[in-house]
Amino acid sequence: MKSLPHALTILFLAGMVARGAEVQRVVFREVDTLFANPGAGWMSNNRTPKKEPRLPCSVVYIRFAWMDAEPEPGKFNWKFIDDAIAAWQPRHARVALRVMACSAHSPGYYTSPKWLFDAGCKGFDYEIKDNHPTSGGKKITRIEPDYTDPLFLKHHGAFIKALGERYDGQPGVEFLDIGSYGVWGEWHTKHPAPAAVRRQIVDMYVNAFRKTPLVFMTDDAEVLPYALARGAGLRRDGVGSPWHEKNWIGSKKYAAVPAMAETWKTAPVVFEWFGAYEDMKSRGWSFDAAVNFMLANHVTMINDNLGRVPPEALPQLEKLARLAGYRFALREATFVPVAKRGASLAIGMKWANVGVGKLYRPYKLRLLLLDAAGHEVAGADAKSDPRDWLPGERTLNETLAIPAALPAGAYILAVALTDAAGNHPPLKLAMDVPEQAGRFSVGQVRVE
Repeated sequence: MKSLPHALTILFLAGMVARGAEVQRVVFREVDTLFANPGAGWMSNNRTPKKEPRLPCSVVYIRFAWMDAEPEPGKFNWKFIDDAIAAWQPRHARVALRVMACSAHSPGYYTSPKWLFDAGCKGFDYEIKDNHPTSGGKKITRIEPDYTDPLFLKHHGAFIKALGERYDGQPGVEFLDIGSYGVWGEWHTKHPAPAAVRRQIVDMYVNAFRKTPLVFMTDDAEVLPYALARGAGLRRDGVGSPWHEKNWIGSKKYAAVPAMAETWKTAPVVFEWFGAYEDMKSRGWSFDAAVNFMLANHVTMINDNLGRVPPEALPQLEKLARLAGYRFALREATFVPVAKRGASLAIGMKWANVGVGKLYRPYKLRLLLLDAAGHEVAGADAKSDPRDWLPGERTLNETLAIPAALPAGAYILAVALTDAAGNHPPLKLAMDVPEQAGRFSVGQVRVE
């Protein structure tokens, strides 16, 4: 049975070629090159590319305080987001966003706007010990809003609506965390709101962002099923902590969330480390176990909050970045190297997704015929949708129409995975063949 796909390809080709023509089979070598493709792999925390990312990345992660984006009621400051989008656009990187209404790293008392509390919104003062790794190094009193207060729900709902009006579907934005609730917007707090209120906060995001992907913090196991049912992906911070890895899919905490294990097939899975590498090692936690946990759970993107990493740990980190999300390679192509003008060229292909995740954005597999100067003289979009390519191999049988007026001669057969919206360059492929502007050479075809 293992040979059946190849046998079907030969039958497919036999039905498309002239009697006596030879079928050519080309096998390609997969490479381990580390590169950045949209929406997969490593995420930088740098708002500008002045500091080179630790690893190639296509996403830049930005957390921001609500007060910074709405300093006055109904008056918005989008400049720091727009500046980050513009700074990374030349590198074809998008930004990911999280709104915080409460932050243990805030430089002062407020994270939600002062005007909200001046208007009468209730809140809770809190402190974090200054020796705690999440305290930001400042033992000060801060305020967390009362999420049940009608003023919070009214004004924050209006803010998320305005955020969506500006950034939903914006080509420079990769995804949003459903944040806003709990410390750092991570959905854990000492002042919990009823589930109905928490679902209302989820609805703020789902209603405002209908095009841009959303991910939901898994800390709230009670509301998680609701967020997943509305199309959100998963986000888990604190990876590296054995407690976090134990309390995950299949554990008692998530027994009521059976859809959790399959979420990666429809929406992104985003992970963040517990903290700095040296801090985790000092606690006796296994770095390798954390890497394996992410890979086993179909990670899409990883946030870089790891601090300094010793050279001996870099191979594991690079493996994680390489395999996170999708990673496509053409294993082999089968075609007849002679084509008639006005006819169709049959092409059999064996593709592999060697990553642990999948592609969520609309891309298309394009088959191309190029002249000696690299100009496209014929092209066709494949029937297969790359978003359906889960990890593993698949066999495709496609055809490329040869224009009747095309001059006879030698041409290059190439493939490319292109952005359906035309906003981003073609995907990089993990294969050792000549490539030009995202078009990978498969072989030569003589047109007669």
